[in-house]
Amino acid sequence: MRKWLNSSNVLGAISFLAMLAAPGAAEGGMYITAIALTAICGICAYLSIKEDGKIR
Repeated sequence: MRKWLNSSNVLGAISFLAMLAAPGAAEGGMYITAIALTAICGICAYLSIKEDGKIR
């Protein structure tokens, strides 16, 4: 039985939440926060895909 709370799922959830929060930060004028959230989204998505074994 596979665990549902593995690192790939956690990283994917962090990536998704950062993707949702970035436009709100930009709309509120917090541009540095929006850039940081965009970077977090990309990094966590990459690590999640790598953890699944899709990227070597």
